[in-house]
Amino acid sequence: MSLVSLLILLAALMASTVILLLVLAAIWWFDRYDREPLHIVAAVFGWGALIAPPVALTALSVFESALASSALSDTLLFIWVMGAAPVVEELIKAVGVLLVVVLTAEFDNPTDGVVYGTAVGLGFAVTENAIYGLSAAAGSAYNGLGVLIVVGGRTVLTAGVHAVCSATFGGFLGHALLSGSRRGRVSLTLMGLLAAILLHTTWNLALFFFGAAGETGLPRAWLAVLPLLYGVFVAVLAAFLRSEHRILKTQLEEEVDLGLAPAWVPEVIPYYRRRVRPDWWPVRSERTVIARLLTRLAFRKHALGRLPADRGAVASLEIVKLRQRVREIFEPRSESDEY
Repeated sequence: MSLVSLLILLAALMASTVILLLVLAAIWWFDRYDREPLHIVAAVFGWGALIAPPVALTALSVFESALASSALSDTLLFIWVMGAAPVVEELIKAVGVLLVVVLTAEFDNPTDGVVYGTAVGLGFAVTENAIYGLSAAAGSAYNGLGVLIVVGGRTVLTAGVHAVCSATFGGFLGHALLSGSRRGRVSLTLMGLLAAILLHTTWNLALFFFGAAGETGLPRAWLAVLPLLYGVFVAVLAAFLRSEHRILKTQLEEEVDLGLAPAWVPEVIPYYRRRVRPDWWPVRSERTVIARLLTRLAFRKHALGRLPADRGAVASLEIVKLRQRVREIFEPRSESDEY
C-alpha cells in the first residue's frame, strides 16, 4: 500500500464517518418528543462499530471453514453463502438494540427503535467501510480514485442499507414492547428480525446478479430504487412521530381533565415549536425537564393498557410517581402564571 493510497483512504474514512454521524444526529434530532440519551445512542453505535463486526467475521469464518469441507451442492452452497451474512450480521446488530431494552428503561416506542436501529447499523457500516477500504488500498487493482469510489459507494449505498435493516428491526421491537401478551412480543420481535434479514438478503442478491454498476461504469437502473427505500424510511419515521404526537395530545388532555395539569399543557408539549418557546416557562433547563417528565408520563400511560399484569403493576407505580412530580411542579404556580 502506497503512502498516497493510505492518506486517501484515511481522508475518505474520516469523511465517511463524519457523514454517517451527521445522519445519525439528524435521526436522533427528529425524535423530538422524547429524545434518547446520547450516551445510550453512542453505546449502541459503539456496539455496531466495535463489537458486532469482529463477532460477525469470526462466525462467518467458522461457517465458511465448515462449508469448505462439506459435500453441499453448488446451489445449496450459494444459497447458504448469500444468506449467512445477512442472518449473522442482522442477528448480532439486533442484540445491540435488545440490550437497550434489557439494561435500560429508555426504550418506549417504535420511534426509539428506529433511532437505536439506525445507530447500530451506521456503527457497523463505519467499521465495514474501513475493512473494505483497507482491502482496496492494499490491492493492486485500485488506485487512489478507486479507494474513494469503494468507500464513497459503500457510504451512500451499503451504510444506508445497514441502517434501514436495523431500523426496521428496531421499529418492530418498539411495537413488540407495546404488545399486551408475551406471544405478541415474541412474534413481533421475530418478525422484525426476519424483515431485516430479508431486506439485507435482497440487497446482497441484487449486487450479485446485477452488480453495482453497468459496463460503462454508471450505476445500474435498479439503484434508482434506493431513493425510494430511503424515502420509505423517512416516511415511516414521520408516521411514528405523528403517532407520538397523537399519544401525547390524548394522554395529556386526560391529565388536564383529572385536574393534574394546567389547561395549556396539551397545547404546548405535543408541539415542538411551541415547546421550545420561553413564554410557557421562562427557564430553559426547567422547560426541558418538564417536557421530558410530561412526555414520559404520557407514554407510560399509553403503554399501561397493553402491558401484562406484572409489568403493568410496575408501570402503574411509575405513573403515580410521575404524577406526584407533576403536582410538585405546577401546584405552587397561580392561575395568572398559566400559559
